[in-house]
Amino acid sequence: MTLWQVALVDLGVLALAGLGLLVALQVGWQRARARWEQELGADPRQSPTELLFSLRATTPAEVVLTALRAAQGRVAEHPMGSAPLVQWLDHLAWDPATISPPPLPRRRVVDTRVRLGPRAARPLELALPVLPAPMGYGVGVTDAAKVALAQAATVSGTAAASGEGPYLPEERAWAHRWILQASRAGWAHQRAVVALADMVEIQIGQGAEAAIGIAKGPRHLPRRLRHASDHPRTPIRIHARPPRSLAAWIRAIHRANPAVPVGVKLPASAHLEADLARLLEAGVDVITLDGAEAASANSPAVISDHFGLPTAVAVARAHRWLVAQGLRDRVSLVASGGARGAADIAKLLALGADAVAVGTSLLLAMSHGQVHRVVPAAGPAALVLAAPRIPGGGLKVGDAAEHLARWFAATREELVLIAQALGVPSLRALNPSQLVARSEEAARLFGIPYAGAPPGRPPAAWAHNLTALAAGYRRLEQILDGIGRGLGLRPPAKGGGEYGGG
Repeated sequence: MTLWQVALVDLGVLALAGLGLLVALQVGWQRARARWEQELGADPRQSPTELLFSLRATTPAEVVLTALRAAQGRVAEHPMGSAPLVQWLDHLAWDPATISPPPLPRRRVVDTRVRLGPRAARPLELALPVLPAPMGYGVGVTDAAKVALAQAATVSGTAAASGEGPYLPEERAWAHRWILQASRAGWAHQRAVVALADMVEIQIGQGAEAAIGIAKGPRHLPRRLRHASDHPRTPIRIHARPPRSLAAWIRAIHRANPAVPVGVKLPASAHLEADLARLLEAGVDVITLDGAEAASANSPAVISDHFGLPTAVAVARAHRWLVAQGLRDRVSLVASGGARGAADIAKLLALGADAVAVGTSLLLAMSHGQVHRVVPAAGPAALVLAAPRIPGGGLKVGDAAEHLARWFAATREELVLIAQALGVPSLRALNPSQLVARSEEAARLFGIPYAGAPPGRPPAAWAHNLTALAAGYRRLEQILDGIGRGLGLRPPAKGGGEYGGG
């Protein structure tokens, strides 16, 4: 046989083999389909179709948590926060500027700056109202993630935050503006560390963990953190109660660093108005409300999934209360938990926040382009969450910082675009009157017009403006009373406190 004849025979054999394979696959598929059709009609208790009913009644996440409890006999924990029962920010939409007011042209500059702690001697000034959420080294994320966050924050004109972990020198070295989170643990309270901060935030609790105490065993900690500990074989603890009273803590911070704002971070609770009153009485400059959607590296599911108020609800309530008390200009309000991007950030600003802290989206942004090195052996978060051993060689800091900086740049452009579409020249001009509710429940909850209502504002939509007007008159009356008493024209007011009576 010639070479061509051999080739033709080989091709014929391959063709027959391929045809046989196709026939076999067709027969196999028909048999499998027939088997599944029979299974669909069988008793689900004895059929794989039972899984469909189980997953309808129990979410995959709950199946995993149940397996954790069964296997370990301990409190089940999970990372990355909790999905809210209602995503309230998705129930809100913007009312676009059309004829009056008109939108701004794309070339028009929009002011994105913000000052946190306006009554402090040296307020924290940021180029945009977006902050990286505090993530502690060792107890939350890796040192590489901390450095990437600090570098991106500096390039983007915002501030890096220490989180509740120990002091990381290289983070402070890279951060142009740095927020020290004074935690309930036994570290980072030294006077020299406090003096390095551009703002100090006292951590009373957080949305994913309420205000419970936390213990992390040595096997969960990075080697560097274990070696730095005085007791490397014992768990590190973040206590439930602060090491001192709030007033004493604030005084100690002012002694070490008198010019910077002092803030407090706490979980959003149903009694938040009482919390606000006590914080203002203590002289706090910045209040961070951490909503139920907030994430952490690893939190008890029974706390993370079932405690606290949604961030949007908490911010709206806090803003209304501060305005009603005539105290809105005394304190800055930071929203934390569940903000995914510029749309969520802008809505929280409109509801009353001065700035918004973002966490999970930044972790996703910094790991962009590197996830393939750990998946499928581990989840994407393994690149950034602290552990004794990081798979895939760990996070590449340069790439992570670059992608974070691009995320901040894109978010700033999107915030500017929202302001232009609303016809306002500054992000500080965002307010509830520019929002419409996509559901009647959201309209009642936030006091804004329902998109499905006839033209004209319902009574609830006037609540924000009337409250602000009443607070302004009250403030003016306090000023006039003070002038009158100074001139001897009015007797001293009876009752009331530092902020007036009533």
